[in-house]
Amino acid sequence: MDLNSDNVKQQIQTIPIPSEQLRQRTRLGVEQAIQEQRRTLRLRRGWISIAAVAVVLLLSTALVNHTKVWAAIQNALQFVPGIGMVKEEKSSEERYVLSKPITLKVGEDGSIVITGIMSDSEMTYITMTGENTARIKSVTLINAKGESTVIDSSMASWGGSIWTSSFWHKGKLDVQGDVKLMIDQEEKMEVPIHLTEAGSFASYADLGQTSVINGLAITAVTDQVNGKARVSLVTSPRHDYRIVDYGLAGIYMHEESLKLHVANKAGNKLDISSVQGVSSPQSEFYFPLINKEDEQYTLTIPEINVEYADEVTVKVPTETTDNLNKTFEISGYPVTITRVEKTSQTSIRVYTDFHYDEQAPSSLYMIGAEESGGAKLREKTGEVVFLECTIEPGSKQLTLHINRPAVVLRGPWVFHFQQADFS
Repeated sequence: MDLNSDNVKQQIQTIPIPSEQLRQRTRLGVEQAIQEQRRTLRLRRGWISIAAVAVVLLLSTALVNHTKVWAAIQNALQFVPGIGMVKEEKSSEERYVLSKPITLKVGEDGSIVITGIMSDSEMTYITMTGENTARIKSVTLINAKGESTVIDSSMASWGGSIWTSSFWHKGKLDVQGDVKLMIDQEEKMEVPIHLTEAGSFASYADLGQTSVINGLAITAVTDQVNGKARVSLVTSPRHDYRIVDYGLAGIYMHEESLKLHVANKAGNKLDISSVQGVSSPQSEFYFPLINKEDEQYTLTIPEINVEYADEVTVKVPTETTDNLNKTFEISGYPVTITRVEKTSQTSIRVYTDFHYDEQAPSSLYMIGAEESGGAKLREKTGEVVFLECTIEPGSKQLTLHINRPAVVLRGPWVFHFQQADFS
């Protein structure tokens, strides 16, 4: 069953599923459908609902084979290189992407990298970064027919000599064939662009090697760009937390060994580089390839940093109070306020114990508070020792709005690559 080709898209689009007949057969139930077709199926507990759908589909005379059935009831995934986005839809859409980044030299020491382009029926999205160049506020896309569209910057960040920008256009553009991107710098730059149709996949595991640790599946999508290995890390969407860092930056105050690293067959760590982007987390990186057919590479992610969307309110006294030992929970993690220290008429320190355990699969190490303007962190673990909070003069109690709980999830997530994985 070839799920790594464009056949998935074609199968999904061409399978006729008569909705009225499907609803009628669903109401009959699995047992009646089996009797009609005189078949016996063994259904495992927990798979009954999806098995029922599969049985109904299989019994439909309009369907021709098992492969097409499973292609129809699974989502289609399309990966956007350079942007790190995975589009997950019931059927794959005609979507064009930039398969490799484009590096442009500007002046003597300036450069611009077009990191990613995605164009479909809803929008066109472009990301780029520059160094020692003027920031770009808009670009002009000229399609193969000569039609031009100005695309304005939708988001930008900069610091020092480096800037990053994304450009967004709402609506469909004709980007088939060879197009051009016009960029204004000291001299107008005309950049030839060729976008390819995004491939369709049936699961994240089909995108690349997948490691599942601590309830989180991370997939590594591999490629080669200018003689270097390119790895893009992707995960399926979650509703409980968002990933802040895959280990490329590392958690503040944690040891260097806990950062993401790549080693070759001899066990030597390789230099890792990345291109700054506007999206978070940083999920794409590069490392040098060794010119040996039997070379092997091991990617290790010891831990990652995630942030939950949760908030709790806690009341604390505004006078110095020892042995307070007030415990509350946020995102399932206990926090104990051990004591409160009044440092001035308008400020207090709220001391916390996160019950941090370096051997646990995960640990809470950071929280924020609307009333807090700063915090002291514990060396090595990076967990909050106390929050500096503002109070009203003469107040007896402060209500803290605790939010943004940050958690370290521990792995390691390990991936083993061959030289052929970067062909």
